[in-house]
Amino acid sequence: MYLINFKRTFYVAGMILCVACGNSKKQQQQAAMMGKMKATVVAVEVVPAVYTVVEKFPATLLAHDIVELRPDVSGYLEAILVADGSSVTQGQSLYEIDKSRATAAYGQVSATQEQAEADLAQKTRDYERYKYLLDHDAISKQTVDQAYTAMLTSKANLSAARASVARAGTDVNHAIVKAPVTGKIGIVQIKVGDIVNAGQTLINVIVNEHPMFADMDIPQARLPEFLRIQKGEGEEKFFIQFGDGTRYSEEGKVETINNIVDPQTGTVRIRLVFQNKDGMLKSGMSVVAVMQYGTPPTQLGIPAKAIIQNLSETSVYTVSKDNVIGSVDIVPGAITDTMMLVRSGLKAGDRVVVEGIQRVKPGDTVNIAGAAPAPAAAPAPGK
Repeated sequence: MYLINFKRTFYVAGMILCVACGNSKKQQQQAAMMGKMKATVVAVEVVPAVYTVVEKFPATLLAHDIVELRPDVSGYLEAILVADGSSVTQGQSLYEIDKSRATAAYGQVSATQEQAEADLAQKTRDYERYKYLLDHDAISKQTVDQAYTAMLTSKANLSAARASVARAGTDVNHAIVKAPVTGKIGIVQIKVGDIVNAGQTLINVIVNEHPMFADMDIPQARLPEFLRIQKGEGEEKFFIQFGDGTRYSEEGKVETINNIVDPQTGTVRIRLVFQNKDGMLKSGMSVVAVMQYGTPPTQLGIPAKAIIQNLSETSVYTVSKDNVIGSVDIVPGAITDTMMLVRSGLKAGDRVVVEGIQRVKPGDTVNIAGAAPAPAAAPAPGK
């Protein structure tokens, strides 16, 4: 009885051992097959071509002249001589401030000037007479010297009086606020009867909006490129795009490149200039500055989806002639449609992975989708 059970147990254990050995061999075969399997990727060849590039930069419009009208005399506003929103010319009278005090002050200093003139005339006659007497030894030299000093003092007093008259006259003239520049006047900030204080009260603003500037910022690494553009060594065109996507009809150009780099952002300010004869552009508007140009026929470009961005580094996966994955750092350029231009890092003829990037890593051997399969190995002789 016990012998039979022992044989049966031995038989079952042997069966289990055979099954385990079979499963182990099967797993090893599957692992070997998995090791032989290669990931399939899609790759494109880098081919030189001509691209039309459109780059966009946030920009702010700034008028050629923006002048705040702040009178340099005090008083109440007596008259408004121009309508809000009017086009004004340099020197045109715009607002009138009460000038009764200025006129009274002008009369007072004018009288002081007349007195100084009369006093100088008297002192001059005294000096001439005393000098004549000194020539005939009829008076002391000290008396002549005193008369000469009195004449000089009188001359100084007259000069001071004349300066006061000039200042008072300026106050009278400046009671009429005139346009310092040609442009369009805005909405008046005060009304007739309001008190204005010299140098403080803002009456209105004149804007000369023809031409109009557009200020934008570029990375400092592109400064040499824009210096070349400023010299006219290029075919770049500049436009303004509004919020609704439409473009302003006039083409602009680079006017000024700022002389400092913003240490906070690492950017340089570029000022474009646009003609604005129709007045459509308004100072302070937020717009998009568009730079458009064509590349040389040697320009390299790759699909933007091939880009691998890692912190500050940009790279792509390439495929060698033996279908081995490699990683190459590149310097990217502008994006046009779905293509990204490449400044450096690749050469014509390189193959770049555009699909299947997540399934591979550098050093992997892969299959290329759409490529002809490798020919089967010839059988060994005699087999």
